[in-house]
Amino acid sequence: MTSKTNKIRNAREANRKFKKKANPLAIEKVVFIDYKDVSLLQRFMSDRSKIRGQRMSGTNVQQQRDLATAIKNAREMALLPYTKRTVSTRAPRPGKEGREDEANLELDEQPTSSSFVPREDDDDESTDSTEAVAEETAAVEAEVEA
Repeated sequence: MTSKTNKIRNAREANRKFKKKANPLAIEKVVFIDYKDVSLLQRFMSDRSKIRGQRMSGTNVQQQRDLATAIKNAREMALLPYTKRTVSTRAPRPGKEGREDEANLELDEQPTSSSFVPREDDDDESTDSTEAVAEETAAVEAEVEA
């Protein structure tokens, strides 16, 4: 059972004619989609490196399949990223003081550094420590057997 408004809405939607999107591969006369052509493949990806759909890109079914496999191969060969990091900023809420500063913050790329510093001990001490560990394990084993 459909209401009168739904019938009117469905009739309007049936009368709509969508303009078909121009095929960018046909315009540029691309015969073969190569995974090494990164500039071409990036045009069919979003800003977060997701593959755009067929309706968004304007390609036909076979070209969309070829694009998807080429993009996946390029990702596997490390020519294209799987994802891109995006930093989202929030708009300040009205009436909240102090939030304006947080909205304009941007994260800078920080170089990853290790805090590991190797000890510069003599080799004699390291052999002593391994001998001490061996003696302790022998003592524990003797207690377990008894």
